[in-house]
Amino acid sequence: MNIFTDSKRKYLLLIPIVVLVFNAVYFQYATKEIKAAMLQEKFVEVKNELNMLAAAVEANPERIWLDYEKNIVDSVEFLDMLYQVYGAAYKLVDGEFSLITERYFETSIFEPLDFPEFIQSILTEESGSIVIGYAPERQNYRELHLYFRWMPIYSPQNERYLVIAGVSELSVVTEIPLLVSIGLWVSTAVTFLLNVWLIILLTRLGYIYDQRKDEKWRSGR
Repeated sequence: MNIFTDSKRKYLLLIPIVVLVFNAVYFQYATKEIKAAMLQEKFVEVKNELNMLAAAVEANPERIWLDYEKNIVDSVEFLDMLYQVYGAAYKLVDGEFSLITERYFETSIFEPLDFPEFIQSILTEESGSIVIGYAPERQNYRELHLYFRWMPIYSPQNERYLVIAGVSELSVVTEIPLLVSIGLWVSTAVTFLLNVWLIILLTRLGYIYDQRKDEKWRSGR
């Protein structure tokens, strides 16, 4: 019982509280990491969809390149209509990028060609990914994870299409089950209250123990 009366060692009783605070912070960090993993999975999904489109477009090198356009337009517009997913296809016309797909501005008006870093990437690479942060008008800041690819790869530059897809954290429609979050926070709160109550109880017992001089324990009769 000396730990409850020692002015220095009694602070060890706060260790359970510190551990609970650490658990709460860790849970917030873990939740953030889970959401980041879900966003990455969403990005891989749209990336694979563009690669699958490229595989279909490039399946027959003998096909006239103009025949690809309808397939590309239909596929990219379907992708763009998905919730909070960006999709667009461009064609070089007289050295200028011309948008050949209809855009659905359910999410926000976004033009990747307004960003110099994106221009640099598409002019130097056949395909790649880039993250662009921006804040649409009257909307929250978000980071758009973009994947682009030129297709068909074997065609001259003026006969290729630039296809782009992008997702942000808003694109993730699957949520962490609410019951899991509530259960973790409730268990943390209950454990915290029980530890506080236990510390108060033990501290009180330590005080009573200290007040009894020679006879610390009462003998049974």
